[in-house]
Amino acid sequence: MSPSQNDIKKDESISIEPARIENVPGMADCHAIAFPGRFMSEMGHGWLCALYLYFINQSGGICYVASDCAGKVVGFAAGGEPDIRGRFLRAAMWRYPHIIFWKFLTKPLVRSVLLEELFKKLHLKHKPLSPEEIATSETSVKCGNLLSICVLPDYRGAGVAGRLIEDFYKACVAKGYRRLTLSVLTENCRAVAFYKKHHWRETGISGASTKFALDIDIDKSDSDK
Repeated sequence: MSPSQNDIKKDESISIEPARIENVPGMADCHAIAFPGRFMSEMGHGWLCALYLYFINQSGGICYVASDCAGKVVGFAAGGEPDIRGRFLRAAMWRYPHIIFWKFLTKPLVRSVLLEELFKKLHLKHKPLSPEEIATSETSVKCGNLLSICVLPDYRGAGVAGRLIEDFYKACVAKGYRRLTLSVLTENCRAVAFYKKHHWRETGISGASTKFALDIDIDKSDSDK
């Protein structure tokens, strides 16, 4: 039987800690439930396990899990260096070509996303940097990215997501990030409201997604220690 929202709110046994390898299957399950019909979910459980194992094993990865008293993963936050997802996809092209080929043939969403990724790579490869882009890259602050944050439906409304994003933020501060970024589907009103509540600001629209950023106040972060 699933716990009720009232039971969860009274339960203080949800723990937040850095993700370990044994948490990966639970993270994959959580992702698939929280993001049905999305590209990574469409790639399957094994693919999601490979993705989050990759994040955990990367020195620039930041992953936290929320677990109940039985050790079940009920939520997680994952991110870190902005290019980890891209590096995983490039590595996966060689490690899991059979999965990619089959999903490309059978899943229209997967096919459209992979073609879009290919188009972006070809476009960027042949596009020279402008003087403004060069100047920006040389003076830009160190940025981190929040790739995914999710909580199982039965555990929403209990403050788990807030605790996850707070610990993720602290880990980013410790790694020297000065700005955090993320993107979320614009139609996901619940998520948009959540990020605004936690002081993320909208920075633009990209396709069906809204981009957010959070500048880290070093003085305030130091005073909170």
